[in-house]
Amino acid sequence: MCMIHSIFFNKKRLIKIALILIFIFYFIFISFIDLTIKTYCLADTDNNSKQIYCVYDTNNNLIFEGNKVEVGDKIINKDLKEYEVIFVDHENYFAYANYNGKYQNPKVNKKSKGLNFSNKTEEKSVGLYMTHNDESYVPTDNTSSIYGKGGIHDIAKELKKNFESLNYSVYLDETLHLPHDSGAYSRSKPTAQGLLNKKVDALFDIHRDGVARSVYVKNINGVERCKVRIVVGQSNPNKDANLQFAMYLMTVAEEYCPWLFLDIYYAKGHYNQALTSKGLLFEMGTYLAEKELVLNSVPYLANVIDKTLFSTVVEENNDLTITDTPTEEQKENIVNNILSNIDDNKNSTNNNLNNIVVFAFVFILSMSLIIFLIIKRQQKRFLIKHKN
Repeated sequence: MCMIHSIFFNKKRLIKIALILIFIFYFIFISFIDLTIKTYCLADTDNNSKQIYCVYDTNNNLIFEGNKVEVGDKIINKDLKEYEVIFVDHENYFAYANYNGKYQNPKVNKKSKGLNFSNKTEEKSVGLYMTHNDESYVPTDNTSSIYGKGGIHDIAKELKKNFESLNYSVYLDETLHLPHDSGAYSRSKPTAQGLLNKKVDALFDIHRDGVARSVYVKNINGVERCKVRIVVGQSNPNKDANLQFAMYLMTVAEEYCPWLFLDIYYAKGHYNQALTSKGLLFEMGTYLAEKELVLNSVPYLANVIDKTLFSTVVEENNDLTITDTPTEEQKENIVNNILSNIDDNKNSTNNNLNNIVVFAFVFILSMSLIIFLIIKRQQKRFLIKHKN
């Protein structure tokens, strides 16, 4: 009887040990995975509200106006000064932000003849899509939203046309992701992935904002210009690369058309930017701006993107050299290749992650099999002894 109890106890103990080991490896594995993918799953925000959030610094200076603001959002202005939202009053639509400091402006060595001089020797491609297809422009479309292809599709088509004039292969996907709600980014993710499968050099989600006209439309030397806001999601593993890409664009624009970009909204969403290090969201004006003004800004945006990706060289000290046609030695360090290397490293990390998954699975399976065989062997010994 003692022998039976001993074997039964050993069996229970072995099973308990096996379960403990499995749970330990499970939690280690989940913890490791969490570092890489937990940020994919944060909620999106919608763009339906026409209320404007006014964000002030601690000295009550207005620094930002946005359609949706949350604690933890960051605003990086044209001078690369960063402010972080620390308080939001959602009933009265105002917020306060702390000044976090200033990013270092890279020194720019401008050797290019002008913004319109493009490096046409490279094979270049870009992907365009619209998560919020319904977005429109009231003065031109007579409505802020169309349930279908809104006015924002006209902006994307014009951007496609301008990229093609710069020798790009352009993939414009007009798939609808309606309705305009918090699930739109989940619905647009397959569209974004499909464009990336075409090996595009960069991917852009085209939007329009929901704030006052005066936020975006400014009189520049007697000409009304419509600005562009760059949106980068904090909640994705490519956030640093996406933000760096946005800053490169702002730096190059400052040399040719300093009026073009409004700021960088470094928000808490993900915006499908986890898919690539060269993915950005552009707010092309606001719903109260005339679409014609936005269309006039499109050629400048296309040229700045092209100039940044394929004619801007990142030096060792992170300074920038803007040229018309980079030399063979310089090509390795153009912005497009610098950011592509980040994607390559991420893919390498993903491969390592897959290897870890396989190893963990094989290890747990092997441990379970060994414990099972030990139990069966002890049972067999007991039966032999009991029989004798």
